Amino acid sequence: MARGGSPGLVADELEVQASWFGGEYGRVFTGTEGERIEVVQFGHWNRGAGPDFTEAAVKVNGELRRGSIEVDLDVRNWDRHGHAGNAAFNDTVLHVFIDQPALSRVFTRTQSHGNVVQLLLPQYSGLLGPPDFLPEAFPGRCLAPLARMEVAEVESLLLAAAQYRLRRKGERLHVMAGATSGEQALFQAVAEALGFRHNKTAMAILAQRCPVRELLEMAPGDREARLFGAAGFLEAALTEPPRTPEARTYRRELWDHWWTMRPEVETIPRRSIRWRSDSTRPLNHPQRRLGALATLLGHWERLLELWEKPVNNFPKVVNNWSKSLSHPFWNRHYSLASEATPKPFRLLGKDRLRDLLGNVVFPEAIRVSPERWVGYARLGGVDSNQKLRRAVLRLFGTDRERQKLFTRYYHQQQGLLQIYDDFCLEDASDCRECPFPEQLLQWRRMSHSVSHLGSTLNAGRIV
Repeated sequence: MARGGSPGLVADELEVQASWFGGEYGRVFTGTEGERIEVVQFGHWNRGAGPDFTEAAVKVNGELRRGSIEVDLDVRNWDRHGHAGNAAFNDTVLHVFIDQPALSRVFTRTQSHGNVVQLLLPQYSGLLGPPDFLPEAFPGRCLAPLARMEVAEVESLLLAAAQYRLRRKGERLHVMAGATSGEQALFQAVAEALGFRHNKTAMAILAQRCPVRELLEMAPGDREARLFGAAGFLEAALTEPPRTPEARTYRRELWDHWWTMRPEVETIPRRSIRWRSDSTRPLNHPQRRLGALATLLGHWERLLELWEKPVNNFPKVVNNWSKSLSHPFWNRHYSLASEATPKPFRLLGKDRLRDLLGNVVFPEAIRVSPERWVGYARLGGVDSNQKLRRAVLRLFGTDRERQKLFTRYYHQQQGLLQIYDDFCLEDASDCRECPFPEQLLQWRRMSHSVSHLGSTLNAGRIV
């Protein structure tokens, strides 16, 4: 846990590294000794032993330094992991971490006795959203004041929360684009949208390790093999025999392409991407989601056009575009080893398309053209998930009528999730000291104008 932060905000080192490499913490910082640090080039993910990122370029007080960057959870991990005595770390120009001792100073030294510039990252940026940990839900103290509010008042509340959430997503994409490129930011955001909550970080890391421009320059077979090989799925598949001739043929084709690029792309076990397939529907298996991403790259230019030059009626256009996404294997298979399904399924279903619109296309479009909010507000809701169900139970209890009324649209669901993030997940008093119930009283005294209500959002919380 970062010193002074909230528990559970950072799940593991890979998440921090992915956020760092994606530029989500920014690229201009102040070092632990007051140095002005500017990241000119984030470098490359290291596939082998040594620092996390190689061939980076960093300006320290205006002086350009080239070398490697190491990202740890704790500054003390440099010594704990033996980096101080490892010559492979001698060219490290920056040691990034999110925690350090409160009462003692720890320096970063190399084997050659060089002093490495240190950077304590700002407290978790929040750009990736709240943690995966979700406390058990129960009707909260906000249930009573919400029940007394008129439908229009509740809708105004959700609109304001949704606007803030959407703005944050647009800002995140903008920051990522500044650190890499707009196209790469789009690719990572699309990959995350396909990854769902459990595999969002895994997809982000894969998108960073397989830059979209490199993939687009490859032949389709090489491109697909690069993604599945870099994900570690081809190595894992060796332990699970294919159940159908189609699966056997498809895996052999991937291997025929993969083995030629494998020495240059494969990572050591310590840096392998961790995937989760538990608690997911078969159609949402991460291997099938990756198959959809590989297929989508064959139609990439059209999605890029929609992102850069939004058209009217986004949902209809994106839905029509998605119908062109088809794959002879993934249309009827859940994983690399599964049996074929009796009938084919679309690679991108209704909920995935709406998340793609709500989390990727609309945030950027509205950031550039705020009037496109109207189209976003008409976007229908997605099937409820565990987190949304908890948010609904906290705010509306067992009132089925209100539950249904305020989850019909995507923006309503996003507003509920934002309130849940800002209050329920931040509250450590089991609801007793949460300020939200009292703040709801202020809403009743405010104008119902969405623009006025939106101005009450401050620093990530509704006030």
